Amino acid sequence: MSLRRIKMHDDLLQAMQVLVYTSKLAEDIVPEHVFTVETETAANEAQGQEQQADAQQADAQKTNAQQADTQKPAHKHPKKTHHSDESKESEPTLHDQLLKIIAGESYVDLGLPSGTLWKAENEEGLMDFRSAKRQFKKRLPSISQWEELCKYCEWSWIGNGYEVIGPNGAAIFIPAAGYRNASGQTGKVGEFGTYWSSTIKNREEAWRFGFESDKFSMATHSRRYGRSVRLVYKPIIRDDAEE
Repeated sequence: MSLRRIKMHDDLLQAMQVLVYTSKLAEDIVPEHVFTVETETAANEAQGQEQQADAQQADAQKTNAQQADTQKPAHKHPKKTHHSDESKESEPTLHDQLLKIIAGESYVDLGLPSGTLWKAENEEGLMDFRSAKRQFKKRLPSISQWEELCKYCEWSWIGNGYEVIGPNGAAIFIPAAGYRNASGQTGKVGEFGTYWSSTIKNREEAWRFGFESDKFSMATHSRRYGRSVRLVYKPIIRDDAEE
């Protein structure tokens, strides 16, 4: 065999050995590479599943929180009900609290020391003393009760009479209803007020309380005059003589 052919044979053999070695090397490398890829893919898939689970858990927590907020009763400011409004509207005023209904008539407690209650309104019209005394008897105020009313109350002229405010804040209105003389003529309506007391001076005269916008007066006059009448309720200060 020539040297050239021997050399070609050796080169071919060496090439075959290299090919076999390379094939073995590929068999050793490829599985490891494939395993690595598969491992990384599995790891990625596991990480993705974990992230998805975390996201689902976060969404569930958010949903639960929203549901809790929805179910949680909202703080509400107290509001007035129709019943409370009615209660407020029905609360009595000071005047109502101190207003006494006696035998169907309205009397006001002004907080006077004697405890005297004054009627809320005048009797109708102007009356002579005898008629007033006979009809109203002990409910006609004495001159001492008129003096107490002047002393302890605040009097404010309001155009056609006085608003009289007692020590406790309650008030009555005493109009300037004028007078009627013995001849039956009336005068000074809205300017002058004159009221009978139960206190008698003699058979011809009795004490009366009078006022104008700037002054008060206690005086005696003929019983035949027509004057206003304002009633009181017990206790009565009895300083008057029997007729």
